[in-house]
Amino acid sequence: MVFNDGDFVLINYTIKVKNGDTYLVQETTYEDVAKQSGIFDANKKYGPYLIVIGKSQLIEAVNEAIKEMEIGEKKEIKAEPSKAYGERRDDLVLRIPVKQLKRYNIPLRIGQQVEIGGRVGVIERIAERFAYIDFNHPLAGKELLIDLEVVKKIDDFTDKVKYLVERWLGIPNNKVEISGDQNTININLPSETLAINDLESKMQLLTKDLYQYIKPKEVNLNIKVEFKEEKEEKKEEGVKEEAKTSAQ
Repeated sequence: MVFNDGDFVLINYTIKVKNGDTYLVQETTYEDVAKQSGIFDANKKYGPYLIVIGKSQLIEAVNEAIKEMEIGEKKEIKAEPSKAYGERRDDLVLRIPVKQLKRYNIPLRIGQQVEIGGRVGVIERIAERFAYIDFNHPLAGKELLIDLEVVKKIDDFTDKVKYLVERWLGIPNNKVEISGDQNTININLPSETLAINDLESKMQLLTKDLYQYIKPKEVNLNIKVEFKEEKEEKKEEGVKEEAKTSAQ
């Protein structure tokens, strides 16, 4: 199968970084690989990752490889810096006044990740008046070994929307209701949506992706909140009280 630009595809991957004569796992979608490699993060959701061919921010080596793969196929590829995250550039290590960092309550310690002007960098060293911040990608200048697996191609319109919702809001597909068509998309979200941190920003990113990848004329986002009837609540309280009495 040859994938085309705009195709929705689920992939698994493991990125390894060359370190001397070996390769160390840097990132993976496989939970077992993360645990075996000592990089497991309990707050991260593991599993197939959604990409949109030609539009997702994939490194060149991965984009080229996936276009030639079949569903279910696994492949290991090497990616030189030129087809990965580029060579490390000295001009991306910027000198920022310490006063400026203090003004924004940014901790002054080596290795601290900071965001300035929409760019993310890491404090490389600190002098008396200036901090030197490296805005290179963490994998810039690195040779990578990447394990790829093409899991599934998503053709159904409703599934595409559900996967985009899951990408940004973390809500499982079975809890999202989609209606309408490609021009008018109606998305009904569960009440737990209200507990998502930074919900407004994530909603904006979701609608941006919907417009970029599906191009609807209108998107209606609704959060469904259900309230229990007073009788049901009293009934539940009665059952609990009866169980408590029986236990005594």
